[in-house]
Amino acid sequence: TELAAARDTAGAAEARLAELTVRLAAAEADRDAAQRRAGQLADQVSDLASALARLGTRTG
Repeated sequence: TELAAARDTAGAAEARLAELTVRLAAAEADRDAAQRRAGQLADQVSDLASALARLGTRTG
């Protein structure tokens, strides 16, 4: 009975590990996408700041 219990525990641990591995991969993918988006937004902010600066020199 102890061996069966140990096998059950090991099986449950392996299942949990598989679940956590999937969740980790999804979290890493989300992180990578967020980093890409943050880079895109930073570029857009920079472009807008440049455009505003150019407009300021034209009207100033």
